[in-house]
Amino acid sequence: MRLTELLVPESVVTDFRPAPSGSKEDLLLAIVADLDEKGFVGDRRVATDDILARERVMSTGVGNGVAIPHAYTDGVERLAAAFYRTRQPVEFGGPDGAPVDLFFIILGPRESRREHIRLLARLSRLLNHAEFREHLRAAADADAVVAVFRRFGDR
Repeated sequence: MRLTELLVPESVVTDFRPAPSGSKEDLLLAIVADLDEKGFVGDRRVATDDILARERVMSTGVGNGVAIPHAYTDGVERLAAAFYRTRQPVEFGGPDGAPVDLFFIILGPRESRREHIRLLARLSRLLNHAEFREHLRAAADADAVVAVFRRFGDR
């Protein structure tokens, strides 16, 4: 499965404004709530518990202002991917200590482990490229973000 098959304009938010606390936990709670309201999550409580538990194991901040929060969860019926860009970066505990403004979220049922891992690997390679990150930060709206993923994502 390609990134561009999962990422749709409805799962992209280019001006996300989480709770004013600015905490990592509140951001993740707000993202899962948003995904639930859009129909990507079947059980918000389970998905929230699982993504927060994964984050407690080790930060999913990868550096350069990027994080890839992800979890295997019974809170979704099928693999779901989403992209959120925040106006204000959030402290996320990445390896470089830089706050994060680009979030790519992956939630998948436990039986989707193989696809989940492949998606994480592809995404990690993409997000390693400065040009890709710059285009994501410059994208005007959800359609433009999806276009950036199409342009870079299927290389």
